[in-house]
Amino acid sequence: MSGLFDFLFANPFLVIILVGGLVSLFSRIGQATQQQNNRGEESEQPPVEQRPQREPVQTQPRVDHRQPKQQEIRWEDYFPQESAPPAQPKPDIQPARVEASERALEKTEKLQERRRQLQERVNRFKEAEQDLASKKRDEANAGDPLDLNLSHLSGKEAMKAVVLAEILGPPKGRKLAKYPRRQY
Repeated sequence: MSGLFDFLFANPFLVIILVGGLVSLFSRIGQATQQQNNRGEESEQPPVEQRPQREPVQTQPRVDHRQPKQQEIRWEDYFPQESAPPAQPKPDIQPARVEASERALEKTEKLQERRRQLQERVNRFKEAEQDLASKKRDEANAGDPLDLNLSHLSGKEAMKAVVLAEILGPPKGRKLAKYPRRQY
C-alpha cells in the first residue's frame, strides 16, 4: 500500500488526470439522473387542457449561413468622394496658376545665372591664388639654389618623407649590431 502512495506522490500529473476523470464521471451520472427525474415529472403533469397557457416566446428568425444573401453592394455608400463627378476648376484660378509657374520659372533662371556668376568669381580667385603662390616660389628659389621649399610642406609629403627615410635608412640588422647580445 505504501508503494502505491509513493507512486502517486512521485507522479502528481497522473493524480490530476485521475481526479479529473472521476469528477467528469460523477457529473455525467448526476446529469443522467436529473434527466430521468425531469422525464418522470413530465408524465405527472396535468393534461394539456388544464395547463396554464404561456405567452409565446419571440425568437429571431434563423439565419442560414450556408448560402449568403445576394445583396447589391453600393460603393457610393462606402466611398462617396469616388462616385461624385470631379469638380471643374474655376476659370479664375487657371490664369493665377500660369502666372505663378511663370514667376517660379523666372526665379529659377535668375538663381541659375547668379550661381554661374559666383562660380566664375571663385575660379578667378583660385587662379589668382595659384599665380601668387607660384610667384612666391619663384622668388624664394631665385635667391637660394638649394631651397627645399620646406615652408610649403604638406601632410602627405611629410608622411612620404618618413616612409622613404625608413626604406632608405640603414638596415635593422646593423642597428641591432650596436648592442651586444646577452648570453644566458
